Amino acid sequence: MVIGDPYKFGFLIERVEDWEYPPFINGLMFLYLNKKAYPKELVTTALSTELPELLDESSPLVSPKEDKKLFYMDSDERFDLLALRTFPENIDKQSDLSYLVPFHEINDAGFAVFTLSDGESVMITVGKWDKNKLIPIDEKIIEMSEYKRVIDKLREFNTQISSAPKKKDKKGRVTIHKIKK
Repeated sequence: MVIGDPYKFGFLIERVEDWEYPPFINGLMFLYLNKKAYPKELVTTALSTELPELLDESSPLVSPKEDKKLFYMDSDERFDLLALRTFPENIDKQSDLSYLVPFHEINDAGFAVFTLSDGESVMITVGKWDKNKLIPIDEKIIEMSEYKRVIDKLREFNTQISSAPKKKDKKGRVTIHKIKK
């Protein structure tokens, strides 16, 4: 299922029941920004754990932090500041995760997605780790109403899969699939 507009901002998300084993609902999920997919490789996503974290009210995906000063900074300066706040050079300094979207498959693939708002629009910025430095690779500003429609559709998808009946065998028992290593 495509949610939003992959040419601007959206998601490609699909439940794959053959990959599931209770209690996990698994499938595919990609974030699209400016026609580019993140993560770049095919990865199984545990939708039953990933979506609730992404859609939590405190998540930067759902509630982009409003900071007009940061929003209107020069693009490179803003990105460097976001990266430094989120991943401080001093490991003893507290990380500020209020801009980092908690999408584990993207993060594990070496990318970081940040959201930021000026109150009327949302800026989505993507960085890629390269030689221990996070470099900016993509950015898009979306009107708040359009952004919220995508998040609402993602919530609807999460509600549908969360309330869907579990797979049952011929005798009505929930099946458990063994994972092959």
